[in-house]
Amino acid sequence: MQWSRYNMLFESKRNGWLLYNSGSNSFVQMDVDTAGKIKEIVANPNMNLSDVPDLSLKLRLGGFLVEDGHDDKLLQIIEMRELTERFVGNKLLLTVVPTRECNFACEYCYEKDRVPIKMSDETEANLVEFIKKHVEVTDVMVTWYGGEPLLEIERMKSLSEQIISLGKRYSASLITNAYLLTDEVIRTFNKMKIKNIQITIDGLKEVHDKRRMLTNGNPTFDRVIENLDCLLVSDWDGSLNIRVNIDKRNSKMFADIHVFIKERYPTKMGKNINVYPGFVHDVKSPATMSPVSSYCFKTQDIGNFLVKLEQDHNITTLPIFPRVQVNSCTLTKRNAYVVGPSGELYKCWNDLGIDNEVVGSIESTTGWNIPLIAEGLVGTIRQKDNKCAKCYFLPICEGGCPKLRMFNNRSTIKHDLCTFFRSSIYEMLEMYCEQKSQK
Repeated sequence: MQWSRYNMLFESKRNGWLLYNSGSNSFVQMDVDTAGKIKEIVANPNMNLSDVPDLSLKLRLGGFLVEDGHDDKLLQIIEMRELTERFVGNKLLLTVVPTRECNFACEYCYEKDRVPIKMSDETEANLVEFIKKHVEVTDVMVTWYGGEPLLEIERMKSLSEQIISLGKRYSASLITNAYLLTDEVIRTFNKMKIKNIQITIDGLKEVHDKRRMLTNGNPTFDRVIENLDCLLVSDWDGSLNIRVNIDKRNSKMFADIHVFIKERYPTKMGKNINVYPGFVHDVKSPATMSPVSSYCFKTQDIGNFLVKLEQDHNITTLPIFPRVQVNSCTLTKRNAYVVGPSGELYKCWNDLGIDNEVVGSIESTTGWNIPLIAEGLVGTIRQKDNKCAKCYFLPICEGGCPKLRMFNNRSTIKHDLCTFFRSSIYEMLEMYCEQKSQK
């Protein structure tokens, strides 16, 4: 038996001695005497553990004491789980873009050109045929995306009806700016099986209207909130995610909008509504990063933000206790695509409209960019990065954005892909311990 390299034993000023293992995700609080015995075990690898049988058993059950070579095998197990997730064949995940047109002009939008291409009847028919060709698929999951998808609500309704008629298990989600979320539109959601909606509010009125305005410069906050009022009193039976895009200019406003939503919809918060921060990052290659990158949070900034949010406002949005992670996004899944309005296919939402990122077409099984698909599927596995493979945080780190990892693999200039736990693990474990003790 050996002391796992994924162990972390430390003394908390407020909570005494704490022991955490990132491989098993086990976490225990102990008294001074127990901590002393554990430190003795660590200092004496050859110590006879039969002298402390009860403690030895507990340490084994928690994954703190492991068989020789276990930690090396754990890396293989994590990679196996990740590959299994990536190559699932019975699910087809489609991010469908019925139009690239948008009625907003958000300052940080990466679709700056926004050519107003709309999906045609022919492309709609081809998309349905594309789904039919996946005979092994039992589940079809669609995310409506844009542009602003609700500009093409009739196309969404038509496609939904046809996909549902195929007889496969079907579910859908919607990413919208909510400006067109009228009563008439809301009444169609249950029939279209839209179970989740994501909207973005970047702060209270003054801040939001400066960051998320209409293309003519007019404000949007009041209209968005009015539409949310309608949505949340309707018979729609889904869940709502309110994303607050955070950078260094508006981070202090997150608590304000969180409190605003909680007070406006007190019976919905935490049940049907989740308010969370979305940290703005530059999705371009290091060689072409935009001016907005100077406002982006680094990993340490994210950790500090989440800790301060809990300490100052008692708000927990993202999990402060780690989880064993498997990275999962369109880029890293076998049967997942972004479908552009002309039927072109991409493997990343951020690639929409970029010609050299097109991997194929719904109209043809030939001429696909297989090397680009493979780069995302197997070239972004974090265990292949020597630095990541040796990292204490690997089991609880998603490995960062796979697209940014692709850029890192191609360039000497690197994006930061580390988990925010790296800079704040001690504080977050302390906070979690205190939360548990209060229950």
